Amino acid sequence: MKVLFILGSPRSGGNTELLLKPVMQGVIDAGSGSELVRPAELDIHPCLACGGCTETGVCVVQDDMQQLYEKIDNADRIVVGSPIYFYGVTAQAKAFIDRCQALWSRKYLLGKRPAGNKTVRKGYFVGVAAT
Repeated sequence: MKVLFILGSPRSGGNTELLLKPVMQGVIDAGSGSELVRPAELDIHPCLACGGCTETGVCVVQDDMQQLYEKIDNADRIVVGSPIYFYGVTAQAKAFIDRCQALWSRKYLLGKRPAGNKTVRKGYFVGVAAT
């Protein structure tokens, strides 16, 4: 099993990363593969709401998100972690989530399965907030 971790925090070594690291280690200890992606270190533009992905299932914006689509397709599980800022995820996590619209369009509008023909996958969210 391959688990893809998306660290939505702009801070390296912050509380969200501190919570995700033991989960990642548990995945490794269980004999599964894991990979950590930090959108804050990538060039991911916001969704343009252009509708291009509704026609083809592929996002027309050419940036680092293109390499993440393949990682998402190949993952058996996806864990997104983000601090909660003013009752919402970070801008980096939101841009990542919004750009997954292409994957939603591909599956639900165009009826195409992800690469690897995986039919059922699970996703998890770890939200980190103060009082």
